[in-house]
Amino acid sequence: MEIKTLLILILILFVYSLIGGAIMMALEQAKEETASTDITTTLSTFLTDHSSCMTSSELSTLLTEVKDAYDSGVMSVIGNTSAATQWDFGNSIFFVVTAITTIGYGNQTPATKGGQAFIVIFALIGIPVTGLIIAGLAEKIKKLNSYFTNKKIPCLNKYTKTEKGFKYFLLYFTTICLLILIPSAIISAIEDWAYGEAIYYTVITFTTIGFGDFVVGTTTEGGTKIVYKILVIIWIFTGLAWVGALIGECTETAKAFTEKKEKKQV
Repeated sequence: MEIKTLLILILILFVYSLIGGAIMMALEQAKEETASTDITTTLSTFLTDHSSCMTSSELSTLLTEVKDAYDSGVMSVIGNTSAATQWDFGNSIFFVVTAITTIGYGNQTPATKGGQAFIVIFALIGIPVTGLIIAGLAEKIKKLNSYFTNKKIPCLNKYTKTEKGFKYFLLYFTTICLLILIPSAIISAIEDWAYGEAIYYTVITFTTIGFGDFVVGTTTEGGTKIVYKILVIIWIFTGLAWVGALIGECTETAKAFTEKKEKKQV
C-alpha cells in the first residue's frame, strides 16, 4: 500500500471517528442525563425519608432504579449533581474507535434504539477501513524492519530465510514488549492501577479481546480526558499494527521452516 493511500485512509478514519463520536453523543447523552436526574431525585428523597430503616420492598425499588440508571450509563449520583457522563465527546470517540477496532470493551453500550442502530451501520463501514489501515501500517513496519536489519545489520545477510525470520521475530517481539511495558507504567500512574493490571489491560487491548474490566480514561475530566484518550487511541493503533506485523512474520517464518523441512524429507 502506498504511503499516500495509507495517509488518506487514516485521515478518512479520523474524520469518520469524530463524526461517529458526535452522533453517538447526541443520541445517547440526553437519555443518560435524564436517568441521572431521576435517580438523583429518587435517592435524595429515599435517604431523607428512610434514614433509620429500610424494608425489603424499599430496598428492591432502590436497587431497581440504580440498575436502570447504571444501564443507561450513569456512573455517580449520590451527592453529585454534576456527575461525569459516559457520553461526552471524548468518551463517545473512544467508544466508536473501540468498536471499529473490534476491541469492544463492553463497559459502555448504547441505551437508545437510535444509538444501537447507528453503531451497527458505523461498525460495518468502519471495521473494513480500520483493517486496511492496520494492514497498511503493518506492511510499512515490516519494510522498515527489513531495511533496518539488511542495511544497518548486514551480518544478518549470511543467515538463511528461516534464521532471519527468527531474528525479525525477536526484533518485533522486543518492540512490542516496549510498547507494552513503558506505556503500562504511564497508564498505571495515571489510572492508579497496579503495574500488573496495566500490563494486563494493554495485552487484552492489543489482542482485541477487550474484557472491559479495566478501561482507561475513567479518572480524567474535561479537555485532559480528550487529549489523553486521543493519545491512547494513537498508541492502540500503533500496538495493533505491530502485533499484525508480528503475526505476519511468525506466519512467514513458520512457512519457510515447513518448506525447508519438506525439502529435506524429499
